[in-house]
Amino acid sequence: MLLANSLYHLTNDGAVTILAGQIVVLQSVFGGFGPAEVGLLGGTALVVTAIFQFLFGVMADRRDPSRFLPIGIVVLGLGSLLVTLSSSFWTLLAFVALSRIGASFYHPVGISWIGREFEGHELDHSMGFQSAFGDSGVILGMASGAVLAAAFGWQSPFLLWGGINLLAVAVGLYLVRNRTSSPLPATRPAADYVGMLRDMRVWLLPLALGGAVFNILSYFGPLLLHAKFGLPGNLAGVAVALWILIGSVGAFFFGRLSRRFGRFRALLTSYAGMAVASLAGGLADSVWVVLLVLWTFGSALFLTYPALFSFVAEAGHRRLQGVAFGLIFAIQVLGGAIGLEREFKHRPAGLRTNLFIFLCDPLRLCASPETQCKRLILRGRFF
Repeated sequence: MLLANSLYHLTNDGAVTILAGQIVVLQSVFGGFGPAEVGLLGGTALVVTAIFQFLFGVMADRRDPSRFLPIGIVVLGLGSLLVTLSSSFWTLLAFVALSRIGASFYHPVGISWIGREFEGHELDHSMGFQSAFGDSGVILGMASGAVLAAAFGWQSPFLLWGGINLLAVAVGLYLVRNRTSSPLPATRPAADYVGMLRDMRVWLLPLALGGAVFNILSYFGPLLLHAKFGLPGNLAGVAVALWILIGSVGAFFFGRLSRRFGRFRALLTSYAGMAVASLAGGLADSVWVVLLVLWTFGSALFLTYPALFSFVAEAGHRRLQGVAFGLIFAIQVLGGAIGLEREFKHRPAGLRTNLFIFLCDPLRLCASPETQCKRLILRGRFF
């Protein structure tokens, strides 16, 4: 089950991130659009994802995820193939938004599936395992988007990942052919929703910030490296993919880190590392220093994801796992959309400085979770 789930995460995130990986190529193909259009493209995709993630999360609690989740992967695969028919920026925007409906399935449906199946240290291990697969998909999507688009044309990454997603459905269904996860009873008293929101409120701001940081660096990182430091478009995409590679390795070993140091300690240390790296990046004038900051910063950001997902899985009522993850991923994606909107307003002149100054926001968060969680810590919930 975990392998099938993780495979879906890899192909889902790979298909989503090929857009960011070849954004420099797409600029030249569709009329040289600028940072404002990049923000519109990424922001629209994120808003569509946020809306449908919540809807599919609500639906997930009443359905077998082993059969419901593949529907989204199929829609994403077909949507990726449709993107290749784009003839202008606006048709590209429309087809990308359509493909994001399929991409909205995995996070609320797939991760809530893990939240129901595992507990304790097994939950941390499983969250880290699937997160590493998702990060690997992001790496492959970013790198293939950059390299294949430059070598064979911008359509080739979309064709490749569209086919990979359709193939993943066949493999995933085979892996869980003798296993089903029956939906839980649909009884949902209003008190359950209120209790769920109360237990999760501590994690909403960190999740929104994580979405903003990831999406700003995914979409504007290649532009930064290309426009300000002169890296070719394909190398800029690969450089950002390497940032994600470091994070995926850390996420894979998150279960061990959690057992050794504690989940909350690992989370708080990650935010502190993000803040330090962001400050260093904001002051750097050398491309090598900026790349080093990206690559070290990556390991800190990607450790926060399995930690936060495990906390949410424990805070959400078991019968409301789909709703819980639909809500928190909608908030995370909206955080990314707000971050993109804020960043593209600065336009190219201030792209480098504003990018890293915005990423210094984790400084506030280093104290914020600690303050909000004091009551829970004293009750022995995190240590």
